[in-house]
Amino acid sequence: RATSLAAPTAPHNALTSIQTATIINPRSFATAANNLGSILQREINEEDEAAAEFGGQMPPDLAELHADIADKWTILEGISGIGSGGETGSGATVRLFKKSPGSNGAKIGVVVHCQDTEEDIPFDEDAFLEGQEQDESEEEPSQAVRFGVTISKGGKTVVLQCRCGGDGDISVESAAVRDGESEGVLMALAGGENLNAALYQGPEFTELAEDLQESFQEYVVKECGIDEDVAAFISMYADYREQVEYVTWMKTAIDVLD
Repeated sequence: RATSLAAPTAPHNALTSIQTATIINPRSFATAANNLGSILQREINEEDEAAAEFGGQMPPDLAELHADIADKWTILEGISGIGSGGETGSGATVRLFKKSPGSNGAKIGVVVHCQDTEEDIPFDEDAFLEGQEQDESEEEPSQAVRFGVTISKGGKTVVLQCRCGGDGDISVESAAVRDGESEGVLMALAGGENLNAALYQGPEFTELAEDLQESFQEYVVKECGIDEDVAAFISMYADYREQVEYVTWMKTAIDVLD
């Protein structure tokens, strides 16, 4: 009986542990928040310092290109119904509308998301055939940007998904047909075309006749006006917008988390 009377000390220890945990955890949470906040602030300061070189504005070469492109294209950030009205992250999507119609009267538009990028690493066929790894330069690889081109007429729109390589080369990756005019189709593209995912997406582009593929590419450049300057603008502006949105993301996060 003496032994059984001594046993109830365990619940007391468990209660003490719970009480101790209750006292320690808030401090731990506060420290984690402070640590995260200080690191975010450090990164914000670094980005703000870099942006201060241009007075918080676009780099001069991009600003000059923007002015040139704006002569022929209307440039809009955000998209109706998606990130409109200054919503956080809304500037990630950029639209361009050509001011003059195509030769057949079609309206031409472009939509690009600043994060729809990938490393543009040239394919080394010789190294591949010899089973060798491609040389990896110490320099940061250039970025390729994907974007959509819409050609609208009579309530129908042809959607050409394109890619602009780091060297400015433009390629067409897919071609689909949708109902509606440019604005509605661009909205669908900006939203990942979730509403139209069940529709026919067009043929496997690489399986089309080579001269047909080349004709689509020529159409994008000559008829739609996606020339070297527009390609350079798409690439540079996507990089600029991604940087701006990154800083906005950090500032919003620190307001909420710290």
